[in-house]
Amino acid sequence: MLDMENKDLKSEEVNSSEAQTLEETNSVGKNENMRHSQEPQEDAAKTQENDGSNESSEDIEVEPHQEDTVEILKKQLEEKEREVEEYKSLCQRIAADFDNYKKRIAKDKENMYYEVVADVVGKLLPIVDNFERAIDSAKSSKDTNDELLKGLEMIKKQIDDIFSKLGVEPIEALNKEFDPYLHNAIMHVEDERYGKNIVIEEFQKGYKIKDRVIRYSLVKVANAN
Repeated sequence: MLDMENKDLKSEEVNSSEAQTLEETNSVGKNENMRHSQEPQEDAAKTQENDGSNESSEDIEVEPHQEDTVEILKKQLEEKEREVEEYKSLCQRIAADFDNYKKRIAKDKENMYYEVVADVVGKLLPIVDNFERAIDSAKSSKDTNDELLKGLEMIKKQIDDIFSKLGVEPIEALNKEFDPYLHNAIMHVEDERYGKNIVIEEFQKGYKIKDRVIRYSLVKVANAN
């Protein structure tokens, strides 16, 4: 019986020891769970603190950074505006130079045209002079056929029309004051009936184109005392 009692006591002690061990194990597990559950909360709190500190530091640094950016943009804008003004001024100068170039070319072409016309007409004038003499001779002759004279006058009119289209015109001389830029005086007479330096006779008709003289008029000039 003693042996049985001892066995019962030992089994009770074993059961009690196992129960205590199980209780300690559960307690340790609870502590571990609590520690693990607290760690994320602590990490989240630290993260929030770090975010808050970062945000505050960014708030402090944002304004100077923005001011620097605005100043840089202003300087870039001023530089671009200055470049625009320079290019605008350059374009205006180029446009003015090109306009002057066109005017100069047009003037040169005009002068060249007048030079060519003056040269060609100058070579034709002796023929025109002879043609006019033929008409004058036909008018003064009694034997001249009227139809022939009419035909000669029509041809002379065609010549005058061509000269007019080319810009060629005869120089006025008779009864005009002598002009050394238009007239060539080959005779001078003293005559009280006329004023001083008045052209009283034209020996050869002169021609001009614009302000360019093709041929001077050969004239007689009266000089009054």
